[in-house]
Amino acid sequence: MLKKMVALAVILVLAVSFGACKKKEEKPQMPAGHPGMEGGVMPPNMPDMPKVDRKVIVPKEVKAKYTAVKLNIEDKTAKTTKEFTVAVGSELAVPNTKIKVKVLAFLPDFKMGDKEITSASDKPNNPAVQVAIQEPGKEEWKGFLYSMHPGIHPFPHEKIAITLVGGVSK
Repeated sequence: MLKKMVALAVILVLAVSFGACKKKEEKPQMPAGHPGMEGGVMPPNMPDMPKVDRKVIVPKEVKAKYTAVKLNIEDKTAKTTKEFTVAVGSELAVPNTKIKVKVLAFLPDFKMGDKEITSASDKPNNPAVQVAIQEPGKEEWKGFLYSMHPGIHPFPHEKIAITLVGGVSK
């Protein structure tokens, strides 16, 4: 009789423990329009992510200190790189191409907030340049180039690469 009671108790404990494991894990609800987070990793090219327009604010002390930027232009086919100094607000015609690079703003200490992009200081802690790049027959590319992180959002082109070397102070 004791063996039957022990066997019954073991069966009961196993039944309860297996039943508890069948509870479904609920996934957290994401806001509408938010990309999936399968595997806990953000998708690499979040195409459905809504674009947030942030105002670029260049502090007075930055405008007073920096007048130009140095850009490296790499010719991927010739495997050559040349450095150019471009004044803020002016345009560079890339040699041997029909590409024009306009320097819109330089931020030596890039900082992005919810509504604005600015420079946290006039020190070159995280240099970034906002550029508008035009090539005939193609849509204008407007974005930031980062000297310390050139692989983040680079200008996508099959023949040339453009990277920020740094700012040029007075």
